[in-house]
Order: sequence, then C-alpha cells, then structure tokens
Amino acid sequence: MADAPARPGLVVILLFLTALAGRFTLTRLGLNVPVLNDVRVLLYLVVILALLLEAHRIGSHAAAGGYCLLFVLALLGYQILSASWAPANAVTGPMIGDLCAVGFLVFAYYTLAKWARDHVTRVTLCCFQAAAWVYFLAAASGRGHASNGRWAALGGGPNVFVRVMILGVITALYLHVRSGRRIHWLIPIPAFLFGALASGSRGGIVSLAITAAIAAVAIRPSFTVLARPLGVLAILGTIVAVTAGPTIADFVQTRFIDSTLGQGYTSDRDVLFEYAIRLFWQRPLLGTGLNGFHAISDLGEGERYVHNLPLSVAAEGGFAGLVLLGLAWYSLWRAYRHTPAASRSVEAQAAAYCGIFVGATSLFSGDYFDARLMWILLILAAVRPAPPTYILGGPIGTPWTRASV
Repeated sequence: MADAPARPGLVVILLFLTALAGRFTLTRLGLNVPVLNDVRVLLYLVVILALLLEAHRIGSHAAAGGYCLLFVLALLGYQILSASWAPANAVTGPMIGDLCAVGFLVFAYYTLAKWARDHVTRVTLCCFQAAAWVYFLAAASGRGHASNGRWAALGGGPNVFVRVMILGVITALYLHVRSGRRIHWLIPIPAFLFGALASGSRGGIVSLAITAAIAAVAIRPSFTVLARPLGVLAILGTIVAVTAGPTIADFVQTRFIDSTLGQGYTSDRDVLFEYAIRLFWQRPLLGTGLNGFHAISDLGEGERYVHNLPLSVAAEGGFAGLVLLGLAWYSLWRAYRHTPAASRSVEAQAAAYCGIFVGATSLFSGDYFDARLMWILLILAAVRPAPPTYILGGPIGTPWTRASV
C-alpha cells in the first residue's frame, strides 16, 4: 500500500491562531514587554520556523490560480509605497507594519494551499468553528462586553465578535454538508445568530444577508434539501428565543429598531464616507497617501479610518489604488470560477462564502489589517495544487513521465 501523501498539521493551527489574534497585545493581560508586547512578533517568528521545518515537504509544488496572489501583494505593496507621499503629520509606521503582516499571512496560507489546499482549508474552517464556540461562551459568561452592553469577547470589539459568530454559522453549515447532512452540526447556529444580534453590529447582520443572497443565487438549493434543516433550525431558534431572548430584547429594540430605523443613527459612517469621497475628488490619481485620511480629516482618535475598504483605498490610494483593489478581487473571482465544477470542493466553496462575508463587513467596519481574513479565505478558495502534467522525456518511443507544472 502506498504511503499517504504528507499534509501540513500543526503549522495550520499555528497560522490560524496568528491570523485570528490580530493586534492582541500583552497589555490586555496586564503585562508590558517591549517588542514582544505585540504578540504578532513572537507568533510570526514561530510560524516562519514551522514553515521552514515543513519546507522539504512543501517542495516546489505549483499552484493553479496562483497568479491572484500577485495582485493582492501588488495592492498591499502599493499601499505601503503610498506612505512616501502621505502628509507630513501622518503616522505611517504602524500601518506599514499592518500591511506587511497581511502580506505575510496571505503568502503563508498560499504556500500551504498550493501543497494541500483542501486539507488546509478544512482545518482552518474547523478552527473557525472552535473559535466561535470559545468567543460565544466567553461573551455569554459576561466577560468582554462593551460599555453599552454589546457582546464582545477576548479583547476584541463587537464588530470582531460578530465576524467570528457568523463565520461560526457558515462553518457549521459546511460541517453539516460535509458530514452527509447530519443534523447535530446545525445545533450551534441559533446560538451564534443570537450572539451576532447581541453584538449590536448592524453591518455584520447586513453582511450576512448579502452573503446569504449571493449563496442562494449561486447554489439555488431545492426545497427538499432545505426543508429538514430549516425545520430543525426553526425549532432550535424558537427554544433560544424563548429561553434567552428576553435578556437582549430591549437592547435589540433600542439598537436595531429605535436608533437605526427610528432615528437614522449611523455611528457617523455617513460622515466618514462623505469625507473619504471628498478626499478622493481632491486627489483622484494617487490619493492622500497611507494614513492620509486620519491626518487630514482630524475627526478625532476614534475615527482614524473610513470603516469602508474601497472608500479607504480611494481616499488614500486614489484611482490607482482602486484599480489594484479591483484587479485583486477580479483575479480571485476568475481563479475560483476557472476551477472545473467537478473539482470545486466543498471546502473551497465554504471558504469563498466566508471570504465574501468578511469582505462585506469591510464595507461597514475595520481597517486594512481587519481585511486580512477576507484575503486569506479568498486565497484558499481560489488557489489549489496544480494538476500533474506529462512531458516527453528520453529517447523517442519512451513512455510519458509525470512532472509538476
């Protein structure tokens, strides 16, 4: 019996923890260690070491659709370059570090994806499911809530929390499908949706609706397929609503209905968007440069970025930045669509919808670094190990031999 092909193991989990941790600092634990205070320094060094140890297994595998990585890195590189024409008072160092971190994470996942994409994606999606449980239980215990009662956990804000909750929903659906549609994988979904509502993130809920609409159009599932899981979810949702709903009913009424629909409260997103558009029209070609929005707008420490990825790129990178952003998205979509339908795995499809959701949330919250999960998940959806090809070797008449592209 032939030996099973080697697949990445612990390095995938380490890389996931590194990506999820974000800007977590030791000060949140009451510690202050220079340099190592930013846990990214230590985690990235560990990931680099793990990748080096696996280098002999990764080898020179080629990747189908790997060209999309170049466009993502080109966008990140251009944003770093834009620091050279940023305003004199713009603090660009931390943002350059963030963009370099995104590039490292994307490249590391690409390196693993061209080796064993489906395995890497499967482990990553399962890690998101586990993370959703950890975040939910931490928030349900009352730890990490924002001052206004919005649910959050582990040092992240409500907008981070809602992303983890909805990714937990999508990965639960993935595990349900992959397991042969076993019902028990649907059990966490009502709890995670409850957590998403408790976060008070209106952008997260809208992003879920956008993702669901795209999935409905793309998949077009039949009623016979949906009937059983929808019935189970309806029962579980009713139980959650009856038992836990009253604890946040007033909060949901105030946050989603009274403030949003009644008073038109937008958390100043309209002000930020309008100012970003104004800066774009003032410097349409190259933009204001990295962190130029915060340096010029001077809207306060709490409004350091636009909370909308395309508008932020437009304001700080101009038309050139928007073209690179569009090319990055288009190349990822093209690489995914050019995968033969028969070989498009359920892991790739789940990663695509997770990436679409995170991308949708980037229209309402977050900065360049907060978009890292979008790039990672879309890379996992688009890139895959290249199929072997055959070349004619040796004298005429000798058999074809396998070789990697």
